[in-house]
Amino acid sequence: MKNIIIIIVLIVTNLSFAQSEEHKEKFRTLEPDIWLGIWDKDNSSKEIKIDSLSYNDIPKSLDFKGTVVEALKWNDTNGENILIQTVTGNFTWMDYEKDSTDYTLKDKAELYAYLFIKSSNENEYKKKWRLYDYIECYSLDWFIGYAPKATTITDLDNDGITEIAMPYVLMCRGGMDPGNMKIIMFEDSSKYALRGETMLMCGNENAYGGEYEASTNLEKKPKFNTFLKQHWDRNKCEEGKYY
Repeated sequence: MKNIIIIIVLIVTNLSFAQSEEHKEKFRTLEPDIWLGIWDKDNSSKEIKIDSLSYNDIPKSLDFKGTVVEALKWNDTNGENILIQTVTGNFTWMDYEKDSTDYTLKDKAELYAYLFIKSSNENEYKKKWRLYDYIECYSLDWFIGYAPKATTITDLDNDGITEIAMPYVLMCRGGMDPGNMKIIMFEDSSKYALRGETMLMCGNENAYGGEYEASTNLEKKPKFNTFLKQHWDRNKCEEGKYY
Protein backbone atom coordinates (compact mmCIF):
# COMPACT_ATOMS: atom_id res chain seq x y z
CA MET A 1 0.00 0.00 0.00
CA LYS A 2 2.84 2.34 0.89
CA ASN A 3 4.49 1.73 -2.49
CA ILE A 4 1.20 2.44 -4.28
CA ILE A 5 0.84 5.74 -2.43
CA ILE A 6 4.41 6.71 -3.36
CA ILE A 7 3.75 5.90 -7.02
CA ILE A 8 0.55 7.97 -7.02
CA VAL A 9 2.37 10.89 -5.41
CA LEU A 10 5.15 10.66 -8.01
CA ILE A 11 2.62 10.60 -10.87
CA VAL A 12 0.74 13.61 -9.51
CA THR A 13 4.03 15.45 -8.89
CA ASN A 14 5.26 14.74 -12.42
CA LEU A 15 1.94 15.84 -13.92
CA SER A 16 2.01 19.06 -11.90
CA PHE A 17 5.61 19.69 -12.93
CA ALA A 18 4.78 19.07 -16.60
CA GLN A 19 1.78 21.40 -16.46
CA SER A 20 3.85 24.02 -14.65
CA GLU A 21 6.55 23.87 -17.30
CA GLU A 22 3.92 24.03 -20.07
CA HIS A 23 2.38 27.13 -18.50
CA LYS A 24 5.79 28.74 -18.08
CA GLU A 25 6.55 28.15 -21.75
CA LYS A 26 3.21 29.64 -22.81
CA PHE A 27 3.84 32.63 -20.56
CA ARG A 28 7.32 33.17 -22.01
CA THR A 29 5.92 33.23 -25.55
CA LEU A 30 3.07 35.68 -24.84
CA GLU A 31 3.25 38.76 -27.05
CA PRO A 32 1.20 41.99 -26.86
CA ASP A 33 1.36 42.52 -30.60
CA ILE A 34 1.57 40.59 -33.87
CA TRP A 35 2.26 42.87 -36.81
CA LEU A 36 0.43 41.47 -39.83
CA GLY A 37 0.89 44.24 -42.40
CA ILE A 38 -2.69 45.54 -42.17
CA TRP A 39 -2.03 49.09 -43.41
CA ASP A 40 -2.52 49.70 -47.15
CA LYS A 41 -0.01 52.45 -47.90
CA ASP A 42 -0.62 52.41 -51.65
CA ASN A 43 -4.31 53.32 -51.40
CA SER A 44 -4.04 55.70 -48.46
CA SER A 45 -3.76 59.42 -49.12
CA LYS A 46 -0.20 60.45 -50.00
CA GLU A 47 -0.83 63.95 -48.65
CA ILE A 48 -1.30 62.62 -45.10
CA LYS A 49 1.81 61.77 -43.11
CA ILE A 50 0.97 58.44 -41.49
CA ASP A 51 3.32 56.74 -39.04
CA SER A 52 3.19 53.11 -37.97
CA LEU A 53 3.61 52.75 -34.20
CA SER A 54 5.37 49.96 -32.36
CA TYR A 55 3.69 48.59 -29.24
CA ASN A 56 6.05 50.64 -27.07
CA ASP A 57 5.07 53.81 -28.97
CA ILE A 58 1.41 53.46 -28.00
CA PRO A 59 0.63 55.81 -25.09
CA LYS A 60 0.13 53.77 -21.91
CA SER A 61 -2.98 55.79 -21.05
CA LEU A 62 -4.95 54.31 -23.96
CA ASP A 63 -7.37 51.57 -22.95
CA PHE A 64 -7.98 48.80 -25.46
CA LYS A 65 -8.55 45.05 -25.59
CA GLY A 66 -6.82 42.36 -27.64
CA THR A 67 -3.51 41.71 -29.35
CA VAL A 68 -2.39 44.62 -31.51
CA VAL A 69 -2.09 43.87 -35.24
CA GLU A 70 -1.72 47.49 -36.39
CA ALA A 71 -1.30 50.92 -34.83
CA LEU A 72 -1.17 54.12 -36.91
CA LYS A 73 -0.76 57.81 -36.09
CA TRP A 74 -1.51 60.93 -38.16
CA ASN A 75 -2.94 64.45 -37.94
CA ASP A 76 -6.04 66.05 -39.40
CA THR A 77 -8.25 69.00 -38.49
CA ASN A 78 -9.61 67.07 -35.49
CA GLY A 79 -6.11 66.79 -34.03
CA GLU A 80 -3.67 63.95 -33.49
CA ASN A 81 -5.18 60.55 -34.33
CA ILE A 82 -4.14 57.07 -33.17
CA LEU A 83 -5.84 54.03 -34.70
CA ILE A 84 -5.36 50.70 -32.91
CA GLN A 85 -6.59 47.44 -34.49
CA THR A 86 -6.64 44.26 -32.40
CA VAL A 87 -7.84 40.65 -32.35
CA THR A 88 -8.31 38.36 -29.35
CA GLY A 89 -7.45 35.01 -30.90
CA ASN A 90 -9.60 31.92 -30.34
CA PHE A 91 -11.15 30.94 -27.02
CA THR A 92 -13.86 28.56 -25.77
CA TRP A 93 -17.24 30.13 -25.11
CA MET A 94 -20.24 28.67 -23.29
CA ASP A 95 -23.46 29.22 -25.26
CA TYR A 96 -26.24 28.94 -22.67
CA GLU A 97 -29.74 27.94 -23.69
CA LYS A 98 -32.41 30.52 -22.90
CA ASP A 99 -33.57 30.41 -19.26
CA SER A 100 -31.42 27.35 -18.61
CA THR A 101 -28.11 26.31 -17.09
CA ASP A 102 -27.48 23.98 -20.06
CA TYR A 103 -24.90 25.14 -22.54
CA THR A 104 -22.94 24.15 -25.63
CA LEU A 105 -19.22 24.74 -25.90
CA LYS A 106 -18.36 26.81 -28.97
CA ASP A 107 -15.32 28.53 -30.37
CA LYS A 108 -15.27 32.32 -30.30
CA ALA A 109 -12.93 35.10 -31.41
CA GLU A 110 -13.26 38.88 -31.36
CA LEU A 111 -12.00 41.84 -33.36
CA TYR A 112 -11.66 45.46 -32.25
CA ALA A 113 -10.61 48.83 -33.63
CA TYR A 114 -10.24 52.05 -31.64
CA LEU A 115 -9.71 55.65 -32.70
CA PHE A 116 -8.19 57.98 -30.11
CA ILE A 117 -7.88 61.72 -30.78
CA LYS A 118 -5.96 64.46 -29.00
CA SER A 119 -7.11 67.92 -30.09
CA SER A 120 -4.77 70.91 -30.18
CA ASN A 121 -6.16 72.35 -26.93
CA GLU A 122 -6.02 69.08 -24.94
CA ASN A 123 -3.20 67.13 -23.31
CA GLU A 124 -4.81 63.69 -23.29
CA TYR A 125 -6.22 61.38 -25.95
CA LYS A 126 -9.95 60.68 -25.93
CA LYS A 127 -11.64 57.67 -27.51
CA LYS A 128 -13.65 58.76 -30.55
CA TRP A 129 -15.17 55.37 -31.41
CA ARG A 130 -14.76 51.64 -31.03
CA LEU A 131 -15.46 48.96 -33.63
CA TYR A 132 -16.36 45.50 -32.32
CA ASP A 133 -17.22 42.28 -34.11
CA TYR A 134 -16.99 38.58 -33.31
CA ILE A 135 -17.46 35.06 -34.62
CA GLU A 136 -19.06 32.19 -32.72
CA CYS A 137 -18.58 28.85 -34.39
CA TYR A 138 -18.79 25.10 -33.99
CA SER A 139 -17.10 24.10 -37.20
CA LEU A 140 -13.85 22.93 -38.76
CA ASP A 141 -12.85 26.15 -40.50
CA TRP A 142 -13.37 29.45 -38.71
CA PHE A 143 -11.60 32.78 -38.50
CA ILE A 144 -12.03 36.48 -37.86
CA GLY A 145 -9.41 39.06 -38.76
CA TYR A 146 -8.42 42.06 -40.82
CA ALA A 147 -7.58 41.66 -44.49
CA PRO A 148 -3.83 42.06 -45.03
CA LYS A 149 -2.57 45.35 -46.48
CA ALA A 150 -6.11 46.75 -46.61
CA THR A 151 -6.72 49.42 -43.93
CA THR A 152 -6.65 52.88 -45.51
CA ILE A 153 -6.44 56.46 -44.25
CA THR A 154 -7.82 58.96 -46.78
CA ASP A 155 -9.44 62.37 -47.21
CA LEU A 156 -11.56 61.69 -50.27
CA ASP A 157 -13.79 64.75 -49.93
CA ASN A 158 -10.91 67.10 -49.01
CA ASP A 159 -12.64 68.45 -45.91
CA GLY A 160 -9.63 67.99 -43.64
CA ILE A 161 -11.27 65.13 -41.71
CA THR A 162 -9.81 61.74 -42.54
CA GLU A 163 -11.70 58.58 -43.43
CA ILE A 164 -10.61 55.19 -42.07
CA ALA A 165 -11.61 52.10 -44.07
CA MET A 166 -11.04 48.64 -42.55
CA PRO A 167 -11.80 45.44 -44.50
CA TYR A 168 -12.08 42.24 -42.45
CA VAL A 169 -13.47 38.72 -42.78
CA LEU A 170 -15.53 36.36 -40.62
CA MET A 171 -15.63 32.64 -41.43
CA CYS A 172 -17.48 29.66 -39.97
CA ARG A 173 -17.73 26.84 -42.46
CA GLY A 174 -17.12 23.17 -43.06
CA GLY A 175 -16.89 23.21 -46.84
CA MET A 176 -16.08 25.58 -49.68
CA ASP A 177 -18.56 28.35 -48.94
CA PRO A 178 -17.38 31.96 -49.18
CA GLY A 179 -16.67 33.73 -45.91
CA ASN A 180 -18.37 36.90 -44.74
CA MET A 181 -16.55 40.13 -45.52
CA LYS A 182 -17.12 43.70 -44.37
CA ILE A 183 -15.51 47.04 -45.07
CA ILE A 184 -16.30 49.52 -42.33
CA MET A 185 -15.44 53.17 -42.96
CA PHE A 186 -15.52 55.97 -40.41
CA GLU A 187 -15.35 59.69 -41.06
CA ASP A 188 -15.42 61.45 -37.71
CA SER A 189 -18.31 59.62 -35.98
CA SER A 190 -20.17 58.71 -39.19
CA LYS A 191 -20.07 55.03 -40.17
CA TYR A 192 -20.39 53.59 -43.68
CA ALA A 193 -20.22 49.94 -44.72
CA LEU A 194 -20.10 47.31 -47.44
CA ARG A 195 -21.17 43.84 -46.26
CA GLY A 196 -21.08 40.65 -48.30
CA GLU A 197 -19.02 37.58 -49.17
CA THR A 198 -15.43 36.81 -50.06
CA MET A 199 -14.72 35.41 -53.52
CA LEU A 200 -13.27 31.97 -54.18
CA MET A 201 -11.45 30.68 -57.29
CA CYS A 202 -10.68 34.25 -58.38
CA GLY A 203 -9.55 34.74 -61.98
CA ASN A 204 -11.33 31.53 -62.96
CA GLU A 205 -14.51 31.15 -64.97
CA ASN A 206 -15.87 29.17 -62.02
CA ALA A 207 -15.27 31.99 -59.53
CA TYR A 208 -18.09 32.50 -57.05
CA GLY A 209 -18.97 34.77 -54.15
CA GLY A 210 -17.83 38.38 -53.90
CA GLU A 211 -21.26 40.06 -53.79
CA TYR A 212 -22.01 42.83 -51.30
CA GLU A 213 -24.60 45.35 -50.15
CA ALA A 214 -23.78 48.96 -49.33
CA SER A 215 -25.18 50.93 -46.41
CA THR A 216 -27.89 53.36 -47.54
CA ASN A 217 -25.99 56.44 -46.29
CA LEU A 218 -23.40 55.89 -49.05
CA GLU A 219 -25.97 57.07 -51.61
CA LYS A 220 -25.24 60.63 -50.49
CA LYS A 221 -21.46 60.07 -50.53
CA PRO A 222 -20.52 59.21 -54.14
CA LYS A 223 -16.77 59.59 -53.59
CA PHE A 224 -16.88 57.26 -50.59
CA ASN A 225 -19.09 54.83 -52.49
CA THR A 226 -16.75 54.69 -55.50
CA PHE A 227 -13.67 54.21 -53.33
CA LEU A 228 -15.25 51.46 -51.23
CA LYS A 229 -16.47 49.56 -54.31
CA GLN A 230 -12.95 49.63 -55.75
CA HIS A 231 -11.52 48.65 -52.37
CA TRP A 232 -13.94 45.73 -52.18
CA ASP A 233 -12.71 44.42 -55.54
CA ARG A 234 -9.10 44.77 -54.35
CA ASN A 235 -9.70 42.68 -51.24
CA LYS A 236 -12.55 40.24 -51.90
CA CYS A 237 -10.42 37.30 -53.11
CA GLU A 238 -9.41 34.73 -50.47
CA GLU A 239 -6.55 33.28 -52.51
CA GLY A 240 -3.14 34.28 -51.18
CA LYS A 241 -4.50 35.52 -47.84
CA TYR A 242 -3.38 34.11 -44.47
CA TYR A 243 -6.94 33.08 -43.73
